[in-house]
Amino acid sequence: MVLTEQQSEKSLQALLFFHTYLRPHIRRLALACALMLCGTAGAIYLPYTRRVAIDYYIAQQHGEGLFSFIATVAAIMALANAATGWRMRIMAQVGQESIRRIRLDLFNHIQKLPVSYFDKMPVGKVMTRLTSDVDALSELLSGMLVRMIGDALVLLGYLAIMFVVDWGLALVVVATMPPLVYAFTFLSARIRRAEDAVREQSSAVNAILQEDVSGIRVIQAFWAHRKFQERFERANQDLLKAGLRAIAVFGFFWPIVDFNWMAGNGLLFLCGGYRVVAGTLTIGTLSAFMGYRGSFFGPLQGLSQAYRIVNRALAGAVRIRAILETATEEQTGLPEMPAIQGHVQFHGVTFAYEADRPVLQDINLAAQPGQLVALVGQSGAGKTSLMSLLCRFHQPQRGMITVDGVDINRTDLNSYRRQIALVLQEPYLFSGTVRANLQVGRPDASDADMMEALQIAGLAESFEEQKITLDSVLHERGGNLSSGQRQLLSFARAVLANPRLIILDEATAHVDTITERKVQQAMARMLAGRTAFVIAHRLSTIQAADQILLVADGRIVERGNHRELLALQGQYWQLCREQGKENVECPPLRGS
Repeated sequence: MVLTEQQSEKSLQALLFFHTYLRPHIRRLALACALMLCGTAGAIYLPYTRRVAIDYYIAQQHGEGLFSFIATVAAIMALANAATGWRMRIMAQVGQESIRRIRLDLFNHIQKLPVSYFDKMPVGKVMTRLTSDVDALSELLSGMLVRMIGDALVLLGYLAIMFVVDWGLALVVVATMPPLVYAFTFLSARIRRAEDAVREQSSAVNAILQEDVSGIRVIQAFWAHRKFQERFERANQDLLKAGLRAIAVFGFFWPIVDFNWMAGNGLLFLCGGYRVVAGTLTIGTLSAFMGYRGSFFGPLQGLSQAYRIVNRALAGAVRIRAILETATEEQTGLPEMPAIQGHVQFHGVTFAYEADRPVLQDINLAAQPGQLVALVGQSGAGKTSLMSLLCRFHQPQRGMITVDGVDINRTDLNSYRRQIALVLQEPYLFSGTVRANLQVGRPDASDADMMEALQIAGLAESFEEQKITLDSVLHERGGNLSSGQRQLLSFARAVLANPRLIILDEATAHVDTITERKVQQAMARMLAGRTAFVIAHRLSTIQAADQILLVADGRIVERGNHRELLALQGQYWQLCREQGKENVECPPLRGS
């Protein structure tokens, strides 16, 4: 990947942005650099020991001196290796501690981002920032920068010593290096791109497999085997092609390296051997040059890997920094929301997800404390958007929303949301115990409070029959509960929060009629004295509402109670006719 000048500057700035995470470890980083220099000096010196051993001891038949020299070299190499090992350990610790802080800050920041951010950012990309991008940065911070500097110093050290010892042979060695440089840089980059293509295509095959297995009942029910077989075969064929391209590119790498090794050694032997015979070069010097040439492989390969890791880390750093610099919902200095009594008003509210496409226009409504307000209308009319504004998931472009006369967007967010509860159409339960899921609504709740909430939600009896306790572990998203139990547990979570303002977004959609009536009766105590907003498609559930607001095309087009709206014989009356609910009696949602 070749970066433009602007991209490189942006990437470098993003990387420098993370220096604050390394600052607490500055002393250990300095020690790691010192240890890196010790290891580098040992690596540079090792090939030169061949010259000393051969020319000064073996050729001179100085056995005792050779033994002492080898012992000294072994001690030096042991110290150099110990320094390298110590440096790797220090950098691994520094990298992991820094990454822990980065991952924690990123997670905490993501939790505080507004819902509007996630409307535009796919979940998969957010997960990639927390996993792949952080892992890429981890490789860099865990020692790759220091190692890269060390490899570069080793190469420079090799070249410096060779030119000092014998510049003629040094030129021969340098002349044989271009094929190696090509193999470890440009060809390695092509190999990595080919391998990335294989991984990407393999992911596509795995995605199809997962979808096929997950939807096997639908596939078998519609006898759609052939269609999915053809789709899998296309993806599998693409994977084969990607694999063959990777093999073809990789097939050039080692032949080039091996040929360069043999040809370079042959040329060095030829030139050096001729000079040895002529008496202008010692065997020890030739052997040292052979050692230096062979040692070029390691640093070159290290720099090639570093190039890949640095590019990945730079790209990841840019994306992580972009998230960390995204403004959160938190606003400092705002007054706390007073205890909510429940007088809710929308004053000429207009809202749009995209500037030129409003989804709510000039909304005016008023709910008195303790009233139950129902929102009805076709899907996409704007009901959920209206409640999202009340929850402060979004802010209106025009108009104002007040609770007890206080503009909700000019008060402390936490103090406001602590007094409201939201029950969604799709109940979301977390992996963990029943207790942990209930405590999301109120962390300090006692067991007695939680059992009472379960009783109110109508779950206590069924849980007792199935021997489900507060410490029972739920599977992912409550997979070991029925859909009705999952919804009822979300009710219990809302009950436990003891909110002053309650929002139910089609919260009875996943329960049967008998359970629905049971829930309505059980929720009467919780709704008593509290303002509640209910989004409903099943009109039988909201006939007792104090106000029914019919929303169409982002506007409130009808309002009144059930009888008043039926008398209008407008859109609400038509919806009732379609559902056959004009004369259906419904138990009240709150105590009379």
